[in-house]
Amino acid sequence: MDRQKNNMQCEVFFNPDRVWLAQVWQALEQQACANFFLSWRWIGCWLDCFVGNFYLIEARQGNQIVGLGIIVEARHKAGLGLKKRYYLHRTGETRFDQIWIEYNDFLMLKGQESQIRQRMLSTVMRKLVKKEVLVIGACESDTFPATVIPNLARQCIWETKTYTLDLERLKARHRRLDQAISRSARYQIRRSMRQYAALGKLAVSTATTPEAIKALLEEAHPLHVKRWGSQPGQSGFVNPYFMRFHHLMCVRNHDVLAVSKITAGEHTVAIMYNFHWHGQVYFYLSALNYDVPITHAKPGLVAHYLLINQALADGASRYDFMGGATRYKRTFANMESGLAVYAFQQPSLALHVENTIRDFKHRLQVSEE
Repeated sequence: MDRQKNNMQCEVFFNPDRVWLAQVWQALEQQACANFFLSWRWIGCWLDCFVGNFYLIEARQGNQIVGLGIIVEARHKAGLGLKKRYYLHRTGETRFDQIWIEYNDFLMLKGQESQIRQRMLSTVMRKLVKKEVLVIGACESDTFPATVIPNLARQCIWETKTYTLDLERLKARHRRLDQAISRSARYQIRRSMRQYAALGKLAVSTATTPEAIKALLEEAHPLHVKRWGSQPGQSGFVNPYFMRFHHLMCVRNHDVLAVSKITAGEHTVAIMYNFHWHGQVYFYLSALNYDVPITHAKPGLVAHYLLINQALADGASRYDFMGGATRYKRTFANMESGLAVYAFQQPSLALHVENTIRDFKHRLQVSEE
């Protein structure tokens, strides 16, 4: 074990009992400030759908578990051979990871996250990863800073912005959503809503049973594929592993899934898939219909406008658009931060050369633009 002066101990286990893991994970959840993606609702479904062998990193103070994380080993082609990579709460397989975890981190006791995270990462790197690579993400950019462990190399391999609407800020200022967005956005939304309403009543209905949720996801399928494409890596609806995961989510977690259908009379405007967790709304995906017979269709703006107002009425504290720098997210959000995927490894001459070449190529591309 990795024993520290404050009696914190970290240990790595291979394939611990899953029933025990579910119990201790959910027990720690009650003492952590865990986002939805670190809850057993998400982690348990991911583990059962995609993970065979895995490692558990556990941190303890005395007899109390204060940190947990699941590491999966994958092998990737590198030159003429295979190279190991380790992933936190991911598998390293694109077809499985398309479900896309955000705000990734270790699950940790509230109030001691920085100290526990550093100890857990240090133990994983020293005892498990060693000279290989550990991939963590997508996480908030400041969760695992470059200085989290001295002399550990951190490379950003993907990044974007994440956007959130802090509803408590609106309430504190006694502002309606209409008052918090720009005049242009307000005009576009109202114009589009008037045109939708001319086709029939504009309404929101949310599925409340596993069967109803699955039915709405089936209805969303062609709309999502039309927008994002039917090739591997495009719409998740054509990925059977993606669908398997969400069908299991429907069965186990329908009480925290909010799959809503926005209609104008008999016309489908949008189908929205959100998670509701501890007073927060997490926007996961949308299937938008641009074929409704009106001249100024804004299905995404209108759908989010209606659902944000519903969240306000329900007393939610946040409406989180999550990752992706798209205009409609900026329209509503009053907070933004970075989201990234990082690769950690021990520094080496080969890594230094690789990073130098990568930086040179990046500067060359920038100069050509």
